[in-house]
Amino acid sequence: MRGTFFGIEIGRTGLTTAQFGLDVTGHNIANLDTEGFTRQRIVSTAHDPYATIGRFAPTPGHMLVGGGVRVQILNQIRSAYLDRRFRTESTEHAYWETRSQSLSYIQSFFDNVNEATSINHTLGQFFGSLRITTEDPVSGAPRTLMQTTAMDLVQQFNSIYQGLIDFQTIENNAVEVKIGEVNRIAQHIVELNKAIYGFEITGLIANDLRDKRNLLLDDLASLIDIDYEEYPDPRAPEQSMLRIRIGGSVLLDHDWSNELSLGWMPNPLGTPPEERVAVPIWAGVMDVPMPEDSDNQDLWDAYELAVLLARLDFDRIKGGEIKAHMDMRDGMGGGVDTTKRGVPYYIEMMNNLARALVQEINGQHIQGWSDHPTGSETNILFFDALNLVHPDGTPVDLREFIVYYANPVAPGDDPLPFDPPIDVFDPDFDETTLDFHSKSLIIPPHILQQITAGNLKLNQAIIDNVFNIAASDTKIGRAGDDDSDPEKLQRGNNNNMLELHRLFGVTTIRIDMGDGDVREIGSFNDYATTIRFDVGNTLHTARQARETARILTLAAENQRTAIAGVSLDEEMVGLVRYNHAYNGAARVITAMDDALDRLINGTGRVGL
Repeated sequence: MRGTFFGIEIGRTGLTTAQFGLDVTGHNIANLDTEGFTRQRIVSTAHDPYATIGRFAPTPGHMLVGGGVRVQILNQIRSAYLDRRFRTESTEHAYWETRSQSLSYIQSFFDNVNEATSINHTLGQFFGSLRITTEDPVSGAPRTLMQTTAMDLVQQFNSIYQGLIDFQTIENNAVEVKIGEVNRIAQHIVELNKAIYGFEITGLIANDLRDKRNLLLDDLASLIDIDYEEYPDPRAPEQSMLRIRIGGSVLLDHDWSNELSLGWMPNPLGTPPEERVAVPIWAGVMDVPMPEDSDNQDLWDAYELAVLLARLDFDRIKGGEIKAHMDMRDGMGGGVDTTKRGVPYYIEMMNNLARALVQEINGQHIQGWSDHPTGSETNILFFDALNLVHPDGTPVDLREFIVYYANPVAPGDDPLPFDPPIDVFDPDFDETTLDFHSKSLIIPPHILQQITAGNLKLNQAIIDNVFNIAASDTKIGRAGDDDSDPEKLQRGNNNNMLELHRLFGVTTIRIDMGDGDVREIGSFNDYATTIRFDVGNTLHTARQARETARILTLAAENQRTAIAGVSLDEEMVGLVRYNHAYNGAARVITAMDDALDRLINGTGRVGL
């Protein structure tokens, strides 16, 4: 005969299981809107028949009856595959989202929307003032207009350059901040790993702790491209441990983290050593301290080599916010790969336009003569550049590169420079006494490289007096210069100004940066249009990639949520089911209680 209270025990297990199911369902409903929460469910199994665990077997021929139900595990409904897929897509989406935002900001410098304030418009205004001056090269008003539009042009170049430099600093600061976030998340994951391990060694599953860790993994994946794995603990194979890698190197392994630090490398724009950019490095392998406030180049060289060896391998990382910030901060070009185009790339394009202006406008302007009341002069620069130096560090003036050419030896030969060179700064220098073929401004590459959109300026002589603008191609004479020579009493002409205006239509402009690096500018207007369209096209590509990544990320998230997310309808069904199960188990106990009441109170009373 079975145990007397065996039926009540079966009912009790059903009652306990149903009550536990109601608790879990209530927990799911309570966390309906909790970010990162994974819905939970109980996995129950039948108790083995009592004979398999009891001391005595039942009487032969009796049927074995199970011992009720027990909760085997409190499980999470989550797909590791969908988690990994979501994080991969999230990394890509974070990269393109960040890059799109940065490019949108860069686009604002070039006013692709407002044509009236674009660099094309400012160039057109400047050359338009040249045309007006050709119509009246003598009056002051057209010259003043030309001076004003030139200053507007210079101011816009300076403003764009400085704005891009400031934005590069912002991107650099973003790298520092995001690296700090990676370290914070890594340390938090290490703490959770320890808590999960300590909880699960009891045989239970730390569902809510795992939810927190998964949420941190999602955040980490948006910051930087990660690879992670759960592997069994060699000391206790039933327990799992978590390892995360970045660029092939371990960021954290269960209970310890390899903290990322910041090294400092030369700015891609070639700015002074104190203006360096942050690069993530592995703190554990960086053993050369940064030479604080040191001008010792050997120390800097040793430090930069150590940083290079300890640097995180970003060539192996394909996405994430940090990668986007670094690409925008450091990108110098890279052909058709638009991801290599960052702030330095667009700064260099503006620099090329500034160099072309200095080279071409000055090259023609020095040919003409000013109309200054104190005397007509030539060799006047129109544009200038600040802080130019020789390779030995001594200051240099662009006028040093005015070269005079002698008459050709034979018809058709190229003109030859004077030997020895003409000293244009000699007080006794008089160009009119020379038998020269032409003159030009030849800027050597090491000087041309120093000219930027940031140090471009209008020549001080033009700022001081608009009549220093050289409109005429002949020396201008005034009454009193030489009254005996009528030919010298003339007001000049507009020939040099016509040549200056003609430059707007030239389509063969090029600049020689040295070492075979000859950059084709084409025309001023076309190159300015190229800059604007390049920014727009790069932004368009980034936005398309962002939209594609967004759709894929959303699809992965929807699939993941469909499995792991809390469905209120399903949970309400669960409430009804467990409620009925609870009532049923209670009814079993009531029936067993009635049977026991008959057994206890009614046995032995036959015949009374």
